[in-house]
Amino acid sequence: MSATGVAATPPEHARRRRIILVPVALLAVIGLGLAYLFVTAKPERSVPLGASASVPGGMASISEIVPVENDGWEPDDDDDAFDAPPPAGSHRVRLVVRATALEPGGMRLDTRKFSISGLGRDVFRPVWQSPPMTDLEQGASVKATLVFEVPDQAVALVLDGPGGSRLSLGLSHHTP
Repeated sequence: MSATGVAATPPEHARRRRIILVPVALLAVIGLGLAYLFVTAKPERSVPLGASASVPGGMASISEIVPVENDGWEPDDDDDAFDAPPPAGSHRVRLVVRATALEPGGMRLDTRKFSISGLGRDVFRPVWQSPPMTDLEQGASVKATLVFEVPDQAVALVLDGPGGSRLSLGLSHHTP
């Protein structure tokens, strides 16, 4: 072999260094992308449990959060929604939301528009609500009951309401 042929082949350690450089560079690019997402993501604020949130025409707050399995609660109208057990890996939680009309024109409360969301989770719609819709005069209040099926994992969940209101549920509703 000639002298030029030997000089053209890189040493073994230089070749290994180049092979290792590819996955390291790939991990660095992924890490930078994730860091960018976390730094630029705007967290959605929610009202702490027990506090009132502004909704169109008034205020709303959660006054009760109770796992349905713990208290055996059933709707007054004996609805068939609770005849079957909740899906595996989930439980039912009953929320009592107090809404008060503050505006001179009153407010319309449509409980069908409420949903529960959580970090990296789907949006959960109520499986039962009472009243489905009500109109309140200024100064009037109503207690609305909503039942949701939520995952058993201890995930911080938020009740999303009308007008972009967000009420924190905390973690106390999760069953062990």
